[in-house]
Amino acid sequence: MDGYLTFLISIFVSFFVTFFLIPKFIRMLKEEGHVVRDYYKLKETFVPTMGGLPILMGVLSSLIILQLIFPDVKNLLIFYFVIFIYAIFGLVDDLINVGRKIKLVAPFFLAFPIALLNLDTNLSMLFIQIELGILFSYIVAPLYVMVVSNLINMHSGFNGVSGGTTTILLAFSAIASFIKYGFVGLIYVAPILGAMIAFMYFNKYPSRIFLGNIGTLMIGGALGGFIIFQNLEIFGVIILIPHIINFLMFVYWKIRGYPHIKFGKVRADGILEVPNNLTVKWFLPYYYPMTEKKAIVFCYLFSIISGITGLVYVLLI
Repeated sequence: MDGYLTFLISIFVSFFVTFFLIPKFIRMLKEEGHVVRDYYKLKETFVPTMGGLPILMGVLSSLIILQLIFPDVKNLLIFYFVIFIYAIFGLVDDLINVGRKIKLVAPFFLAFPIALLNLDTNLSMLFIQIELGILFSYIVAPLYVMVVSNLINMHSGFNGVSGGTTTILLAFSAIASFIKYGFVGLIYVAPILGAMIAFMYFNKYPSRIFLGNIGTLMIGGALGGFIIFQNLEIFGVIILIPHIINFLMFVYWKIRGYPHIKFGKVRADGILEVPNNLTVKWFLPYYYPMTEKKAIVFCYLFSIISGITGLVYVLLI
C-alpha cells in the first residue's frame, strides 16, 4: 500500500479511537478516585490522571491495523514494544511511586530492545559522521531514549505543557523524518502522534485529564526512540533545548540547596505566584505578571522556535 495512505490510516485510527475513549476514561478514573489536584485554579479542582491509558489504547488500535497493511511490521512492533514498556513502568510509578532515583535509571535498561532495530550507528553532525557501531546500539541509543523521557517528564506542571510541547516536537520530528526519508519514516510516529493530537483536545487549558507518569514516560520514550531510529540525534538535541535548559535549572536548584517546591500559587485575579525562576515554566511568570494560560502559550512558543531551528539544521546537513 502507498506510504501516504498507510500514514493517513494509521494516524486517523489512533486519533479517533483515543478521542472516543477519553471521555469514558475521564468518567471511570473519577469514579475510581484516580484524580490529582490542579494547583493553579482559584477553586479547589481535582482532575483525572493516568491519561496515558486511552492514548495507549489508541496506539494499539492503530498497530493492529498496520499489521495488515505495513510490510516492515517487525521493526514497527519492536519500536512500539519499547514505548509500551515505558508506559507500563509509568503506570507502576503512578500506582506505587517507585521514587525519583529508580525513575532516572530504570528507563535506560527498559530501552535496550531498541538495539534490535536496524539502527544507523553513524552519529551525523554538520560536517562529519562518527561511526559508533555496537556502542551506539547498546549504550548511546538506550541512554538517549532514557534522557529524553526524563526531560519530558520533568517539563510539566501547567495544564497541557508536557503533552502540548511533546506533541509539537513529535510533529517537527515527523517533518524532519519526511524531509530525509519520505513517508516510510512517518509510519513509526503516526500512531503516537494521532493519539496525542486527540488527547490534547482534552488536556489543553483548562485540562479535563492529565497524562500521569504513564503518559509522560510513554510519549517521552516515543519521541526519543523515533529520533534515534531516524538518525536525527543532533536535531533532537536542538528541538529539546527548552527541556535541556529546564533540566540545567533543576541541577542549579539542587546545587544551591534551595528547598524543594513543586507548585506555585495563583492570586485571586488569576495571576501566577511562582516561588522562583528556576524552571522554564516559571521563568517568565517570575518577572512578569501573567496567568497560567499565557505561561503555557510561552512554553509552546519556545518549543515551536526550537522545532523550527531543528528543521533548519536538517535542511543544512
